[in-house]
Amino acid sequence: MKKKKYKFSSRNINQSPKKACNCDSCKEMRSLDRIDRVSRWVLGTIKWTYDFGYIFGSGAFNERAYPLEKFEKLEETEKKYLIETCSQAYKPFKKYLLVYVCYLFGAYFQQCKRHKIKFKFEKDFLMTQLLSFRKMVKKFYKEPNKKTNLWLPMLDDLFGKKDLNLNKNFFLAMLPPLTNQQLEYIIDWFIKNRKEKAVESVFYSAAHYLHLELDENSSFSKIKEDGEMIDSLSFKLSQKDFKGFDKSILTTEISLRYSFVYLALSSYEVLKYLFVKSTQEDKFLNQLISIGPDIVYQAKEFNAE
Repeated sequence: MKKKKYKFSSRNINQSPKKACNCDSCKEMRSLDRIDRVSRWVLGTIKWTYDFGYIFGSGAFNERAYPLEKFEKLEETEKKYLIETCSQAYKPFKKYLLVYVCYLFGAYFQQCKRHKIKFKFEKDFLMTQLLSFRKMVKKFYKEPNKKTNLWLPMLDDLFGKKDLNLNKNFFLAMLPPLTNQQLEYIIDWFIKNRKEKAVESVFYSAAHYLHLELDENSSFSKIKEDGEMIDSLSFKLSQKDFKGFDKSILTTEISLRYSFVYLALSSYEVLKYLFVKSTQEDKFLNQLISIGPDIVYQAKEFNAE
């Protein structure tokens, strides 16, 4: 039987295919300000890696290649390298679907904790969160608010080319065409495997990261308030930052801003194995999470040698 393709509608965005749960926790989570804030944070931390790890990391904005008049003076081989590297930067983000689902739910867990809402490992409750996230990604792909920090206007005509779609390509990579049934597969998989170490590691690490962002007493919040931008970009955790987050695997070795990459590289293979083992009948999902380049902390700059 042919599966019905997933469509974005008010019904699909705000509830699962069945009647929405109206318990206090689910009604609280459907409060748009709380949902949108978490979805935006999750999307923003992943996009940060794309923008700064890949596009900036490639050297596209260094003093040799930017602005356009400098780019035009580069050797053709370097021009080609920069254009190809940036135009393909979205590709690694496609296969990490399971990572950002666990990451998303972990962030919602922490937001629930902050607002004294009971977090439920139940399909309706989790579907609200997943659909909200997909709605936000779709909005940035279709009708973006270009004044937000999730959209870098300087990417829109990078290298003097307006057809590279560097912002839109990222959001498209985060929005695979999934049916309602496939979304349910993903949530069922998460619920079933929520106590697996790899799932817990991403889940509780995302909760930890969001806490560090929002808690005014966290060392990271204080750095953001008091320091220069470079200080927050280079901020690393110390052992004192792990109080209350024993299951977090955030590392003290790299900048906190690269946490999504660290979590993706640490957990991807195990998450993929757990998913393929439990949903062997869905070839599209299995292929989606299996194909594509690995994510990296930073793209390589051009090397003429």
